[in-house]
Amino acid sequence: MLRTVSLVSAAALCLAAHAGAETPEGAAASLDVFLDEFPDLGPGYAVVVVTADDVLMRRVQGERRAASGDPMTTDTPIYIASQTKAYMGLLAARLDAEGILPLDSVITDYWPDLALPDGVTAADWTLRDLITHQVPIGNDVVTGLEAYVGYVDPADYPRLLADYSRAREAGFEYDNLGYNIYGAILETATGRSWQDWLDAYLFEPLAMDRTSARTSDFSLDELSWGHHWLGEDDGWYEIRPKTDGMMQSAGGLVTSVDDMAVWLQLQLRGEGPEGSGITADMVSMAQTGFVETHQEDRRNAAELPCSQYTLGWNICDFEGHDFYVHGGGYTGIRTQMAFSPDLGVGVAAFSNSDNMTGWLTSRTINMYFQFLTEHETADRMRQIRIEQYPQRIQRYLDVRMERRDAVMAEDRWGGWSWTPGAEELADYAGRWTNGDPYFDVELRQVGPALVFNWGDMSGTMVPAVADLFAGQASPFEAVQEFRFERDESGAVVRMNWAGTGTFTRAD
Repeated sequence: MLRTVSLVSAAALCLAAHAGAETPEGAAASLDVFLDEFPDLGPGYAVVVVTADDVLMRRVQGERRAASGDPMTTDTPIYIASQTKAYMGLLAARLDAEGILPLDSVITDYWPDLALPDGVTAADWTLRDLITHQVPIGNDVVTGLEAYVGYVDPADYPRLLADYSRAREAGFEYDNLGYNIYGAILETATGRSWQDWLDAYLFEPLAMDRTSARTSDFSLDELSWGHHWLGEDDGWYEIRPKTDGMMQSAGGLVTSVDDMAVWLQLQLRGEGPEGSGITADMVSMAQTGFVETHQEDRRNAAELPCSQYTLGWNICDFEGHDFYVHGGGYTGIRTQMAFSPDLGVGVAAFSNSDNMTGWLTSRTINMYFQFLTEHETADRMRQIRIEQYPQRIQRYLDVRMERRDAVMAEDRWGGWSWTPGAEELADYAGRWTNGDPYFDVELRQVGPALVFNWGDMSGTMVPAVADLFAGQASPFEAVQEFRFERDESGAVVRMNWAGTGTFTRAD
């Protein structure tokens, strides 16, 4: 059963119903009515709307975890993924202003021997370049480890960057890597983790006690879980909250509706409260566009012409108004936040599903601004989104199922003809290594099944044909191939895993 809590005055509701929305309060009321038109925003959905001085809406509904039925509340910590970059950007501005970690220092000031690929010279790139997505390298190993596997020691970064990076074309290209490197450099330079700096320089001064870069600060019962929608027959598939090791500087925060209100009001006021240490110059720097993004074609999560990237915000245009926005997506969640300085409002939307309500988060924010500006298409877009919602849910589920079924039907799986017994499965169990400890993976027999544990990631392994398994962390995640080889005696001695090389037993 959905539970809804919304703080919008009755007078404002009447204004929305009869006079259109000319004020932030009226737009919030119209948004509330709009969201009431959706029959099922599950498992949980939340929206907050603020001005610099007031909270106009705190709307929360549904469950933070489908299986338990525990309600989403205004103080439920919800994972916000890449929105973390905006918080890191303000932290970087403060550390720069206080001379602790200058943004114009270069990468080799901290790692003087760092070697990057194909003529990319680390000494040419600053920390500001890192967090504005301008350093022309990619590294799927680092970003994958940080987001999905577990803690990466900053001392290992030079090796991982040298071994696994690739050069890319110069210019802006959104990626997690720059923020990951910045976080590692911050700890290298100060001996203090990015998590600790966020606590000391942002969350504690702003009294944001339901915001953290460590999920362990809350119990599993308090946290919002992620969810896949599997259809009417199978319902919700739960995604367990990230471990602390998976919380990384490009996408590693949980926050609540109440704390998001504080955060957006800070952006609108342009400085922190007295005694916080967060000055107007720091906020101004964090909101300054430093690189052209060339996204005027609206091919972005905001569906708006966007031209610049700041220290963690996209600067877009909403009908002539500056519109700062950043989204966040991860397995089982979708979120977005935005504010407009000249319109004087901020909005955020949270969904703890990635294919049910996930589509609606950015549309919720855009609808609020359409109501606020009395956009000529507001009524039509409101109706289109309400009508399209059920079809989009089904279409997205169908596409995901079709993709998964197509992978499972590939010839390499041999028709899924193998059903090994428990004794056979035991042959594959153990710890396997390819020589890089960050790729060590443990295979364990759990009852009649085999599971893999790679750092903090785990998943099931389904037997296909002899010596071949398909591993998956959740129903719509990429299918990983585990292929084994035997020696002359028939013993299982080697493993080839998802293109990461040849593995041998580590124990």
